[in-house]
Amino acid sequence: MNRNYFNKIILLIGLSCSATVLAAPAKNSDVASLINQRLSYMKDVAGYKAANHLAIEDLPQEEKVLASAVQQAEKLGLEGESVKPFVQAQMDAAKAIQYRYRADWLSTPEQNWQPLPLDQVRTKINALSASILSGIRTDLARGEHFSDKATFLLALNQTHLAESDKARLWEALQKVRLKQ
Repeated sequence: MNRNYFNKIILLIGLSCSATVLAAPAKNSDVASLINQRLSYMKDVAGYKAANHLAIEDLPQEEKVLASAVQQAEKLGLEGESVKPFVQAQMDAAKAIQYRYRADWLSTPEQNWQPLPLDQVRTKINALSASILSGIRTDLARGEHFSDKATFLLALNQTHLAESDKARLWEALQKVRLKQ
């Protein structure tokens, strides 16, 4: 099977899965699961950037992601400013994971593995980001505030995600508010 055809099939499968994720309303534990899924793509991001000699930190891309998230949050009925620290915490955790993978690969390169193309990964990450915001909004609108820290932290189980990264995500999530 030629690689281009294979990549298109993988993209369609990914988009199909993303649409399923977007359609389902999230619960508190689902939000943590969605964050975990989003972070699961960081190995691919790190691998793609390493293979293409790209820096992990891409401030213009981060600005676009943050602006888009704030705009999405506002449309969903969340207070945009309250979402910024949470989105930044996700991006910082994502970068930390990428740096840690890259550090590991200096001494032990990854064998028999190819990262997904960055455009495919970003499509999946964007869909998950939208689902995360939607899930937060749904939970807050129902009066279900995020109060089960232990379950939230347990759901975040990515390789190279430090406890301090998890704690920062939790703290930032606590500050997200509905529009008044």
